[in-house]
Amino acid sequence: MRSICPSWQTFVLISLAGGLMGLTMNEVRAEVLIPAGVARVDISPTNAVRLMGYASRAQLPAAASVSQPIHARALALGPDAAAAVILTVDNCILPAAITDVVRKRLSSRLGLPPERIAITVTHTHSAPCLTGAAPNIFAIEIPPEDQAQIDVYTKFFTDRLEEAAVTALQNRVPARLAWGQGTVTFAKNRRTAGGPVDHDLPLLRVTAPDGRLRAVLVSYACHCTTLGGDINAAHGDWAGVAAQAFERDHADAIALVAIGCGADANPEPRGTLELANQHGERLAAEAARLASLPLTALTNLPACRLKTLPLPFQSHFTRTEWEQRATNSGIVGYHARRWLARLDRGETLPATLPYPIQTWVFGPQLAMVFLGGEVVVDYSLRLKRELDPARVWINAYANDVPCYIPSRRILSEGGYEAETSLWYYDRPQRLSPDTEDQIIATVRELLPTSFVREPK
Repeated sequence: MRSICPSWQTFVLISLAGGLMGLTMNEVRAEVLIPAGVARVDISPTNAVRLMGYASRAQLPAAASVSQPIHARALALGPDAAAAVILTVDNCILPAAITDVVRKRLSSRLGLPPERIAITVTHTHSAPCLTGAAPNIFAIEIPPEDQAQIDVYTKFFTDRLEEAAVTALQNRVPARLAWGQGTVTFAKNRRTAGGPVDHDLPLLRVTAPDGRLRAVLVSYACHCTTLGGDINAAHGDWAGVAAQAFERDHADAIALVAIGCGADANPEPRGTLELANQHGERLAAEAARLASLPLTALTNLPACRLKTLPLPFQSHFTRTEWEQRATNSGIVGYHARRWLARLDRGETLPATLPYPIQTWVFGPQLAMVFLGGEVVVDYSLRLKRELDPARVWINAYANDVPCYIPSRRILSEGGYEAETSLWYYDRPQRLSPDTEDQIIATVRELLPTSFVREPK
């Protein structure tokens, strides 16, 4: 990697305070300092632009106001030769094309390989549309003047992500890393009363050698949908409030909030700004409590891997079936008419969906997984059964959000997460019943076997 901080040609420092002779090996390892830098950039729209998230906004005008500033935050870890960067971004749906551009720019400028760059979105449903994201969301053709504003914002958004990553890398200074897990309980299964949820709140803490808190990264498995489609102003929802509240109470720190496997969970109660504030404040309070505790020290730079898995679609509709579907109103008919137009142009239907899976392994202490898409809770619960739950952290909405990623159970049950949602994402068909097994197998393949639990 090209150096952007020349004083760190080689850098993993061990503190010599008090001398090493009187310390045990565990105490020495606890004193390892790793370069860490953070950054926060404002990505609030400066011009009116349509908001992503709700089909019900189809008849609303482009949003001309910002109810809460939205941000991209970045955390850079490691020296130039082994740096890794994670970005958490206040947006709903991240297309792979944007991740690809940001990665290519960082590779060109700094030599950073793609597996060492992770981009996650908070899935707030009150952030601007991005070019290529869920293109059927409104089930209508977006007016050209609105699309032009979306394209302008997308360029601004992409540039700001690059800026956040570079700034975090430039800001690296010696730091201690540690992690732990807490609990937040406002997520509720939205398909089934009393259905499965994941209330874990993993937290990564970054502190200066003198103990000052510099950053936290947290993740919670819940939709960012406290606010409904009737609120037509940019806002970070509970995730944005949580970051803002933590930073308010820790003036020198930056709080990064990611989302876990919460595609089938909503915040409850929901519907107002006051409730978004309530949920965000609760999460920030739990993060603050965790950050004040003795946590597990991370003394290894992350070993990063990335794989794109081709997920098969189920058998495609026939031409006759597409034509029948095209007679419907709403999303079913609109989706079918778009695919019929492609067939008429001689295009073929894709057989698979490119799906990114990324892992960062911090030695034996922590394995962090980044799954693309809107991943339902069954994935995190299964991974925590098959891997060591005390040493694994599952993020979703990472690097690409191509559609919902249903489990075998949800595919068998049907419904929005299994089928209807894919029409908004402009996918030609449901995913294969083998989707879950393929993703789980790939995660296991990418991680050291030491993280896999022995079957009982």
